[in-house]
Amino acid sequence: MIREGTVLGIDTSNYTTSAAIVDKNGNVFRDCRQQLAVREGRRGLRQSEALFQHVDNLPDVIHNVLDDDTRRDIRAVAVSTKPRPREDSYMPVFKAGITEAAAVSDALGVPLIKLSHQEGHIAAVKEFTPYSEENEILFYHISGGTTELLKVTDYFGKKGMNIEIIGGTKDISFGQLIDRIGVALGCGFPSGKEMDDSVLRFCELGEQPSHVLTPIPLDGLFFNLSGIESQTMRLIKEDEMSFIDLSIELFDKIAECLLHLTAEAVSATGIDRVVFGGGVSSSRYLRGALKANMTGLAFGDYSADNAVGTALLGRNRLWR
Repeated sequence: MIREGTVLGIDTSNYTTSAAIVDKNGNVFRDCRQQLAVREGRRGLRQSEALFQHVDNLPDVIHNVLDDDTRRDIRAVAVSTKPRPREDSYMPVFKAGITEAAAVSDALGVPLIKLSHQEGHIAAVKEFTPYSEENEILFYHISGGTTELLKVTDYFGKKGMNIEIIGGTKDISFGQLIDRIGVALGCGFPSGKEMDDSVLRFCELGEQPSHVLTPIPLDGLFFNLSGIESQTMRLIKEDEMSFIDLSIELFDKIAECLLHLTAEAVSATGIDRVVFGGGVSSSRYLRGALKANMTGLAFGDYSADNAVGTALLGRNRLWR
């Protein structure tokens, strides 16, 4: 295959070690991810534990994307160095990726492009939606540790996109809510996929769950999730609802919250191009519920943590 140059992307989030290669036109040639291991019964990893696993995973992940065929085409190495594109943003887990990326760029004699994990999330999803050429969007970053509604402008700026937090949670994230409830119900960690699969199987039966949980109230474009977490945990403790009834109702309340929030945000900003990213937004049940009740929403295949977006942004810095 003829290539005019490619970019290697590396990302070390709190739960996934990943590397990817994209070409000048944005085609994805390699995409390798290794999820970090969490012991049964645990609800997460300490930064030191995650950092150690990234260091252990990176040689194999890089080996899987870099070979004699791909190595000679690399024109730059792009890496996530922090959670957000802000001076005060920092997490130790990204040190593993920075060290590996610097070594690879030196060995290949190509530039090292430093980006943020959040910018990578935005690019990984947006670039494969109908809004790929838009310079202004609303973006949901809904992951294990983040639930934010972002106004993204100047997307193609050489110094990085402008990201403004205009809404989201004031306490725990949707990912944390799902994982905490899932573990309490006996699921593994992370719990999202297991619960999503169970809810989808249930819906295929054509049955309807009960409606007990209180809707998540909005405070402008923000909200709190501690209330619905406490209510759900009480129902689990009292054994008042089945696993499937509680799971589907929890997902329904999340979808309802996002629909109301989106309508308010579109009205407030005048931007009707809405893109969803982050691991939680990969839920097939949530996607179906959102698409069935609102138009103009876009989802991508790279919603979960990955290095594709990081590589794409490196491509933008070099050639756009």
